[in-house]
Amino acid sequence: MLAAADRIRDQHGWDLEPDLLAMFHLPNSAYPDLVHSDLPVDWGVWQDLSAGGPDVRPAVALHHLADAFASPAMRSWLRDWLRQDGRRCIGFAMVFEAWLGAVPPGYRHGDLAQASASDRVEARVVAAVDIDGRLHRAIRVRGAQVPTVTTWAVPPPRIRDTRIATGLTRLMRLARAL
Repeated sequence: MLAAADRIRDQHGWDLEPDLLAMFHLPNSAYPDLVHSDLPVDWGVWQDLSAGGPDVRPAVALHHLADAFASPAMRSWLRDWLRQDGRRCIGFAMVFEAWLGAVPPGYRHGDLAQASASDRVEARVVAAVDIDGRLHRAIRVRGAQVPTVTTWAVPPPRIRDTRIATGLTRLMRLARAL
C-alpha cells in the first residue's frame, strides 16, 4: 500500500503539502486492501495562518489532527467516516517531504535544511501504522525511480518514538476504539 501511495503522489510531483491518509479494507472490492483515501483535512492545517502562513512541521500538524479527532465532538463523525460503505480502517499513513542526511550531535529541527547540498538529499516519506501496530516506511529520494520500503513489527526506539510514528499510532488506536 505504501508503494501505491508513493506512486500516486509521484504523479503529482514534488514540493507538495503533506497528506494524511486512511487505508481501508473494502470487502466488495477487486482490490480490497489496496485502497487509500485522503482524510478530509483542510490544507490550512499545514500552515500557521496566524503567523503569516509559514509551514507547520508535519509532525506538529499530525498531533493537532489526532487531538481534534479524539475530541468528543469529532469521535462520532470519525467513526461514521471510517465505517462508510462497510469499509474497515486498516491503517493510517502520512506523506511528506523531508531532507535526509547524517544527524550530527546537537541536531535541531531545521539543521538539515541549512546543510550544504552535498550533506543532504530531498526525499518523500510515506510513514504508516497498520491495524496490527506494525510501522511501515517508504522513502523515495528525489530522482529515484522507486522508494525503499521498510516494515518493522517491533520498531527500534529511535523510529518508534518519532513524532510521526507516535501520531499515526494515536490515530490507529483511536480508530480501533471507535
